[in-house]
Amino acid sequence: MVGARAALVFAVSVVSSVVGCGGEARSPSATAPPASVTAAPEPPPPPAGPAVQVDCGDFTTCATTAEGAVRCWGHDKKGELGDGGGGDRKRIVAIEGLGKVKTIALGSQFGCAVTDASGVKCWGTGRIANDGSVREKSKPVYVAGVEQVEELAASGAMVCARTKTGITCWGADASVIGQPPKGEFKQIATGFSHGCALDAKGDVTCWGTGDWATKGIFGKPSVRGALQVATGDRHACVVTREKKVACWGQNDAGQLGTKPDTESHKKPAEVSGLKNVARVVCGESSTCAVGLDGGVRCWGANGEGELGLGKRSVDERPAQVPALGDVVQMCLATQHACALTKGGGLSCWGANAFGQLGDGTTERRLAPVRVAW
Repeated sequence: MVGARAALVFAVSVVSSVVGCGGEARSPSATAPPASVTAAPEPPPPPAGPAVQVDCGDFTTCATTAEGAVRCWGHDKKGELGDGGGGDRKRIVAIEGLGKVKTIALGSQFGCAVTDASGVKCWGTGRIANDGSVREKSKPVYVAGVEQVEELAASGAMVCARTKTGITCWGADASVIGQPPKGEFKQIATGFSHGCALDAKGDVTCWGTGDWATKGIFGKPSVRGALQVATGDRHACVVTREKKVACWGQNDAGQLGTKPDTESHKKPAEVSGLKNVARVVCGESSTCAVGLDGGVRCWGANGEGELGLGKRSVDERPAQVPALGDVVQMCLATQHACALTKGGGLSCWGANAFGQLGDGTTERRLAPVRVAW
């Protein structure tokens, strides 16, 4: 499925008579204009080099290239593809007006990018410009007051930027975002209505509102020496100094790596069966761990095949994603996931109703398929 689309040429046959307005028949003459030919569909833009980062929105996927370009595909009703809104795209399209970018982060109905000058531009629908206004299907717009950005994270309606001196969040209402912690941090992650930050000592601090806040799961969980933090809609996980995974929060779909339940798990618990983990990724109610060997193991919600295991049943035990190796980075969203390999190859799986898997179809995929890059 990888490669350029072949151009399609449609032949037009000449008929003995042409029916005009009102149904009056008339014979074609030498002076009649030639019959129109249906134009071949425009091919997708060139990838502009191999992909170096991929991120998943709710129903959209974007990737950055080695040259700093951004390519996206999937849902576009709210302008998620940066073109002012239009039809869904099953193949990659370019986002114009960004210049060269360093990194991207996608929310529910918008996307943002750190520019080459370390500022931020966002596109889509919501309070994306950090100026109090609600933008509808906006093309890329500069975010005022957010400079010298080192990291960007987004989910739901919220986006957060980490600088050398602190964390700034915008997009959702202030009452939803809450107050990000003060000070210096080395990594951040966002969920639907909350965020978590990791400091140089490996301590994690979370903030925000929603289900977690009312159940007392926010604040400072008993995490020490963490190497990385990730958060889904209502759960979070860390990679520990032993290169294992510990998770806490809601577990209705087994996203904590144990049998599903309705409890609020406030203390991080180690996920059994994992070792030598390089990175953990959280989706809405699912979780994946990328190993130091480039293999991927996933668990939790799997209604659309978002675990990539070739089936749709929930599995709370980490299971190896088949035919997927040398993974260096991946993303999980509402019901789909994508992975980037060492050679710049892109594969996606799960829900595909809006073309968010980028394979040129809208078919659900229970196992990884290559993006038509």
